[in-house]
Amino acid sequence: MPIVGLISHSGAARDVRRLTSLARTIDVHERANVAARILAGLAATPDVCVRFLDEPTRIVERALRMLAAQARAGPLDARPLGPLGARNATDTRACSAALALAGAECVITHGGDGTNRAVASGWPDAVIVPLPGGTNNAFATCVDPTAAGLAAGLYATDPQRFASHVRGTTGLSIAVDGVAAETAIVDVALVSDQWLGARALWDPSHLLEAVVVGGDPSIPGLAGLAGILAPDVADHPDAVHLRFARQGRRILAPLGPGQLVPVHIRDCRRVSRDETIELCGPGTLAFDGERQVVLHDTQPARIRLAAGARVLDVAGVLRTHARHEAALTIGSRQTIQGGP
Repeated sequence: MPIVGLISHSGAARDVRRLTSLARTIDVHERANVAARILAGLAATPDVCVRFLDEPTRIVERALRMLAAQARAGPLDARPLGPLGARNATDTRACSAALALAGAECVITHGGDGTNRAVASGWPDAVIVPLPGGTNNAFATCVDPTAAGLAAGLYATDPQRFASHVRGTTGLSIAVDGVAAETAIVDVALVSDQWLGARALWDPSHLLEAVVVGGDPSIPGLAGLAGILAPDVADHPDAVHLRFARQGRRILAPLGPGQLVPVHIRDCRRVSRDETIELCGPGTLAFDGERQVVLHDTQPARIRLAAGARVLDVAGVLRTHARHEAALTIGSRQTIQGGP
């Protein structure tokens, strides 16, 4: 039976940026509601199994009870997978790796860029349906959760048929002291403070440099800033290298939800696929908006463009399925009309 993964983490969208911006907090009931809608879509595709992240607030179990109470879906084989009581990115990474070993065809995520980075790190070949559920959601696709569940189920039952609706993305490979440290899915930033603590990056005055892929001026964060400075970057598999300075060009940018702030840019240029960008300490590297690695003195980190995560085009899958169903319906009608 085809397997679809579901990763919804109660720890997403609960960092320090709630104190410094208008970022919303998504409570457990809302996460369970989204999960229930995803499961309703999955239940419409027969013989699909669901394997989900086992986290402390029991989001998916709550969602299954919601569906059962409303009798909105048939029986669904849904079981937890991965570390028991998962609480952090390491556990999310382990769950996605377990999904790969279990032979899952794709995974639906409800979280932010950090969640999707952890999933892609644990399962580099994953086909992801990323629904926005974090603080920064530059990587996410804004689609209805029920439609996302249906599309994931259809893809899982016949991956070859829907293969053309899987698109690759560009990521960022980071090496520190010659050792691969991480792969970012949206951006890598060097900030001036040398501590991890609250991992979220929320103070723009600390920004020194950043490398960003997939710029989009309509979203908050460094991806939004890159989209303002290089509007065509989203149409090319390239990145942009930003350097910040107190006396640089002043740009008003939405660096966080409800946080439209002035940012001073020293320069901005496109990065080619075969180029290496070196970010040197002292400072801290933040991957997709979260501090991860402290650089000491002149310690370098080398950033290169790399193959990123694969994403399922929900609308494309549903269009292809609709055309197929329409063709069958029309064919049936013609057979009936032409009969005795």
